Amino acid sequence: MQTSNGPRAFATPPGPEAGALTQTVAFHRDPLEFLRRRQRELGDVFQIRLLTARPTFVVAEPEAVESLLGADPERAHAGAARRAVLPFASDRSVFGGDAGAHSAARARIAPALAPEVIDSRREAIAAIAERHALQWPLGRPFRLLSRLRTLCDEVFARLVLGVRDEEIAGELIEAIGRMLRTPGNPPLTLPGKGDGLIGELGQALFEQRQAPVVAALSRAVEARRREASEEVDVLGCMLAAGAALTTAQIVEELMSLLMAAQEPPSIALAWILDRLSREPELAETFLADPRGKRADAIVREVLRLRPPASGSLRRLLEPMRVDGRELPAGATVLAPTSLVHRDPRGFRDPDLFEPERWLTDAAPSWPFFPFGGGARRCVGEALAHAEIETIVPAVLRSVKLTPVARQPERMVQRATVLVPRRSLLVRAKRV
Repeated sequence: MQTSNGPRAFATPPGPEAGALTQTVAFHRDPLEFLRRRQRELGDVFQIRLLTARPTFVVAEPEAVESLLGADPERAHAGAARRAVLPFASDRSVFGGDAGAHSAARARIAPALAPEVIDSRREAIAAIAERHALQWPLGRPFRLLSRLRTLCDEVFARLVLGVRDEEIAGELIEAIGRMLRTPGNPPLTLPGKGDGLIGELGQALFEQRQAPVVAALSRAVEARRREASEEVDVLGCMLAAGAALTTAQIVEELMSLLMAAQEPPSIALAWILDRLSREPELAETFLADPRGKRADAIVREVLRLRPPASGSLRRLLEPMRVDGRELPAGATVLAPTSLVHRDPRGFRDPDLFEPERWLTDAAPSWPFFPFGGGARRCVGEALAHAEIETIVPAVLRSVKLTPVARQPERMVQRATVLVPRRSLLVRAKRV
């Protein structure tokens, strides 16, 4: 990535001529095909116009992607870019904050998400997963992603957040599900403050939906203040590291964290289970050693083809030159995960599922960033790996899943994540 403080010497990247509404709907209905078509027409750097984040500059040139991932916080901000797409994210949170606010929020919760702490929770995660799987309906279709979201909510609330009161935990898990539930996956960006009347309505609706979550979280924080516990979990760490933080401030930071803890891991789990349910021999390989190299290769290949996050977003603090084009300071830039992960220049037969590509001496060196990168690399990466390595085996040993669709469902855009179009319809029967 080259930067420039002088007069503009490069042309602004081109973009489609269609209006913002047309582009937004097309992007959300089939993001991979939309981006591939633009790349074929316009090259590795181009602009798109979305209703609540325009223009957005898409960068798929590999060196620029790597540079962009490492640009935060000196040359680009991820939090500001994310808030343009997800306006409800707090600018004090790990997800929506920048610079000092981000690093402070990250430091407060990082001890609770350390690999050794998460490893100590693996047995409890597996127990929760088995209980959930055994309660899934038998013989009739259900949405796997929805069930996995609820499962991940419970894992996070009880084992990561550290809510020990049964009543509060149950209330919180139910409230999170209601807050994020939508009828299908609307092909539009989320409106919020700054988006006119529809944004004001969207903000009001979200505040109404989040009120029960705020109430439950507030009760959990106050209950934890009264405990004399040294348990290393998110609530304990926030209260210890931020003694001056009010309950309202802690809840504000946790709201974005709750959403980030539910969506990406549940999506990853859904796609992995979808793949393993279609290939029984592959499932046996995974079950034989969930933490081994072959299981890791399977997970990597699923996340390459079906990444939960749609990409890494940055708001530029200074101009950026890529591939003969200049992106202005203040621009929102997207490094699209699905497009970069399926680039034939970096991955042979990029649309084929081939876990073996990760087991050779010549494993791909192309950008691979399902967990982001740089200072914004996912703070919950260890938790995601632990959930994959415990929840997937627990489910496979409890039920046999059969996808309703013959082929994997198409990815669609939902806020900042990529989800299966119908939330993965499956049938289950006891093993």
